[in-house]
Amino acid sequence: MNICLLSREYPPETHIGGIGTYTQNMGRALADAGHTVHVVAATADRSTTEQDGPVPVHRLHWPSIRPRALRHFAYARALAPALARINCKFDIIQGSEFGAEGIWLSIVRHAPLITRLATPRFVVDDLMNTNCVARDHVLNWMEKAQTLRSDGIFTSTNALASKVSERWRIPRERITVIPNSISISRVIERAARGRVPEKLRGVQYVCYFGRLEERKGVAVLAHALPALFDRYPRVSMVFVGRDLGFRGRPTKEYILQQVGERSDRCIFFDNLPQEELFPVVKAARLVVLPSLWEAFGFVCVEAMALGRPVIATSGSGFDEIVQDGVSGYLVEPGNSEALQGKMIACLADENALAEVASAAEKRARDFETAKIAQRVAAYFERVAADARPTMTAVN
Repeated sequence: MNICLLSREYPPETHIGGIGTYTQNMGRALADAGHTVHVVAATADRSTTEQDGPVPVHRLHWPSIRPRALRHFAYARALAPALARINCKFDIIQGSEFGAEGIWLSIVRHAPLITRLATPRFVVDDLMNTNCVARDHVLNWMEKAQTLRSDGIFTSTNALASKVSERWRIPRERITVIPNSISISRVIERAARGRVPEKLRGVQYVCYFGRLEERKGVAVLAHALPALFDRYPRVSMVFVGRDLGFRGRPTKEYILQQVGERSDRCIFFDNLPQEELFPVVKAARLVVLPSLWEAFGFVCVEAMALGRPVIATSGSGFDEIVQDGVSGYLVEPGNSEALQGKMIACLADENALAEVASAAEKRARDFETAKIAQRVAAYFERVAADARPTMTAVN
């Protein structure tokens, strides 16, 4: 098949989170399986084309116009001529709903369009208790309109499928669930290739990695740390990720305020490339991911692939990755007392931690990209076949 993946986020320049991770992993895996794959991503600089392994990445200039909804629409509109410049007749175009980058292509119909649900803006607004202004209502409408007009809809977990089905009144059977994936071998290789930073040598620590923001539950973790530090005087807490702020101030500042005089036991790193990140994760005694709600959780699978026991939260996509007490641990989201209790109990039982770590490593293999790519390709082929008569009529 000839496949185009739309992803404004794409490593390294515009890598923000799961959308970029999914696109890079899946693009390479589909190309390795014999499909022709092109990616269209954003850049702050001039439009250009680069090669990422077997995948050409066409960088399209991200406009600086305002308001935000107009900027997203202008970018979506520019995708049509960008695709026309690529010398390839696509069988499928797939993009995320977030930011509605496929909204224009759902109208002009270059090829069958599939929307992969990542995390719709309404989910973020709900988690952050955001009071939507007019521009956000427009973006929410654009994301919904793109999804409804798509030939296929899929997502990574039943948790997100059910949430979107209910809010956008999409029949649940229209949304296919195919788990996200990671390249296990690449994660392990990069962990082995890198080195733990000097300031972590000889340090026992618990690790959080991901964006430092409210919906990731970092504030909940901050409230749990004093009791952890009191119980284990030699254990530190390592945070790795971009600080997006917490209620008007830096998240780091909020965390340090909560731990008070124990602030020297909190160690912060900004975004790290995987060659530097994965050694940090692998050396942790425990990984904590206290999200208030998570559609999937790439970081969870990455930590498990590195043989790390993970404490995550229940009631969202983590439930479909972690079996509580077997391949990891689940606690109630937003409950700092439950989180601190679980961290303290886990660190007290090294034998149980080792058993969970082994089961986590085994469970992570279920999300190997090559395996999941077969399911994605089969789904693309079904959607393309079903949409072909309609596309022929349009053309």
